[in-house]
Amino acid sequence: MSISCQESELDFVIKNGSVIDGTGSPAFQADLGIKDGRISEIGDLETRAAARIIDARGLTVAPGFIDLHTHAERKILQLPSVENYIRQGVTTIVGGNCGGSPYPIGDFLQKVEATDIALNLTLLVGHNTVRREVMGRENRYATAEELQEMQGLVEQAMQDGAFGMSTGLKYIPGAYSNTEEVVALSKVVGKYGGFYATHMREEGIGLLDAVEEALNIGRQAGLPVHISHHKAVGKSMWGNSVKTLKMVDEAVGEGMDVTVDQYPYTATSTGLTVLFPAWSLEGGEEKIKERLEDATLRAKIKVGIVQNILYDRGGGDPATIVISSYSTDPALEGKNLAEITEMRGNEPTPENAAETLMDLHYAGGGRGIYHCLVEEDVIRIMKHPLVMHASDGATIEFGKAKPHPRSYGTYPRVLGRYVREQKILSLEESVRKMTSLPAKRLGLKDRGVLKKGMWADIVIFDSGKVIDRATWTEPHQYPEGVLFVLVNGEPVIDNEERTAMYPGRVLRHR
Repeated sequence: MSISCQESELDFVIKNGSVIDGTGSPAFQADLGIKDGRISEIGDLETRAAARIIDARGLTVAPGFIDLHTHAERKILQLPSVENYIRQGVTTIVGGNCGGSPYPIGDFLQKVEATDIALNLTLLVGHNTVRREVMGRENRYATAEELQEMQGLVEQAMQDGAFGMSTGLKYIPGAYSNTEEVVALSKVVGKYGGFYATHMREEGIGLLDAVEEALNIGRQAGLPVHISHHKAVGKSMWGNSVKTLKMVDEAVGEGMDVTVDQYPYTATSTGLTVLFPAWSLEGGEEKIKERLEDATLRAKIKVGIVQNILYDRGGGDPATIVISSYSTDPALEGKNLAEITEMRGNEPTPENAAETLMDLHYAGGGRGIYHCLVEEDVIRIMKHPLVMHASDGATIEFGKAKPHPRSYGTYPRVLGRYVREQKILSLEESVRKMTSLPAKRLGLKDRGVLKKGMWADIVIFDSGKVIDRATWTEPHQYPEGVLFVLVNGEPVIDNEERTAMYPGRVLRHR
């Protein structure tokens, strides 16, 4: 690999690389010319002069990866380099997932546009956010007037550039809504050509009903459906991806537009309150604390937590629940719920672990990693042609807490572990799932594929070496083998080093 400078004609020429264009077609040898942020030529550019030539001999040249499911917008104003993503080869992220988004979206996007960012940002409008704006955290169905007000907020978000609406029906206050509410809001989204992305109501017991609800929302509202971070949670549900993927195929056979995303790990990550029964979370933190102080209500909450430890995110064992972030006592980060229960002088039973969890939350909320999935489901879901790779990660402050390694390693992990080592997917198919498939879902017509006229969002990686390095115990490790990343024709990663460039843009749905 070599780099040389010549008198300018093109801005960049990427020479001698193995080009995977993102469509799923076989790789081919070609040079790429870049001018004014776009791909201007593809072919033999041996005689073309450029301000800079990147020799990609022995390397793979692909479209920049598009991550359809992130929560990276939450800290993008504080950490605009978004380095844990660009070092994976990600050039466009979608925020506002799982029902939670900034609001008003227009104001937030203007703030981002006034900030230099390293990659492209798109947003969904969050159902939970909209419901909270109108109804707070109340555990009831919306009135006709409240629903009309929510529809107005969704419409404004779509006019401001949201690409669709997300739900987090496992989280409050979305968990308190009925299907009819989501359908009514989705109809507004469909009017603007957006799509419905859902963190479904259940991913463990109740998974099949939740998939059916998601598909029915698309049927009734008449818009595309996207199932987020698809998985089968808990031992009793392992293997049910056979049924859920069949349901997706049948819906597509009916003429529906359905896609799915997935992260390549056997553990999930979310707030510790995911183990609490939904009713106990109504009204926010002060109300939760009041319930935990009431002996009768606390006992009732405990029953729900024990059930979730045994049959849902707990994977049947408190040791599978690891505290990833706990600002009240950072010394607990990286320890599992069984260990913490033993530190308190108790046997690590589900019942005692539930007491530990309630006390932890009472003292200050945190996040956990839940080892509750099985590899067979991960692989089965990954192989489905309508499933794209996505991280469900966040913008991470390097070295802080013990986050899920997906925020550092999703894309290199797929390319290294599942493509090169296990040969679950071909390199071309995997790249398609990272590029043109999410671009198509978003309706991005000038990104996601390497062809003339497209924006030059490009990743150059070594397919023989690329691999994730982030682990459960040491998550703050950047991947290997991602050498160059260009965003809108400007390098943000140059020979595995971060540059000073911030060429990212806000992308609005039109």
